[in-house]
Order: sequence, then C-alpha cells, then structure tokens
Amino acid sequence: METDEQAKDRQRLERYIARKALASVMSNTKWEKLRALMIEESDRRPVWRVRCLRDTREVEPQWDGDWYYHLPEFKHIEWLEISPIQKERKGYLLPDKVTDNTDYFVGLLKSNNIPFSIEGESLRIWGYLRPGQAVEFV
Repeated sequence: METDEQAKDRQRLERYIARKALASVMSNTKWEKLRALMIEESDRRPVWRVRCLRDTREVEPQWDGDWYYHLPEFKHIEWLEISPIQKERKGYLLPDKVTDNTDYFVGLLKSNNIPFSIEGESLRIWGYLRPGQAVEFV
C-alpha cells in the first residue's frame, strides 16, 4: 500500500510523462527479467548507469555494479546502459585484463526480447522515448 507521499510522487510522474508525451518502451516484467539476467551474470559482472526521467544533471551518470539494491524504481528510468566491457585489474605495473562481452550481451538481450540500442561501447535499454527521438534498435 502506498503512502500519501508516494501517491503524490506517482501522480507527479504520471503528469510529467503525459505532459512530455513520452512513449513507454519497457514494462515492469521486462525490467525484472533484465535485472534477474544481470544478477545471474556473476562471471561477467556487468556494470550499469542510468538516467532517470526528471534528472537535471548535465554530467554522465556513474557506473555501478549492484543490480540488487541500487537500481531506481523502473517507472523512473529513461534509459539504462550496460557496459559489456569487463576490466580486471592486474596490478600497478601490469595492464588491466580487458574482455569484450558485447556479442554475448547482445544475444542475451535479443533472446529475451529486451529492446536496446548500441550507444558507443554501451548497450542502452530504453524505458521511455521522447517525441521525435530517433533510436536505432538492434
């Protein structure tokens, strides 16, 4: 059961989505599926960063690896990026070991019907699209 403050926040978000004419791309079911898939990837340890709908930050969000507790509520996510590049520190004198898991994660997202685009070296899962926004889904 939601509190009065949670209800007000939900209503503000709904008004924002309607006012900006945003199109929803992901459902809660698909977000939960994505989260579960990434938690299972303990060997590849995918990191993510997120932009929420009402973010006013001009700086790029920071990368995070905690899929259990750090994700915002799905309804607030404009997009979430996954970095398929895994870096393993070897020490001060040795270069990091770099593993590119792009093909693996592209296949994983496609096989689970999770809509995404490739943005630079990242895989971007879209929560909402803004009017006129052109996204090249994979």
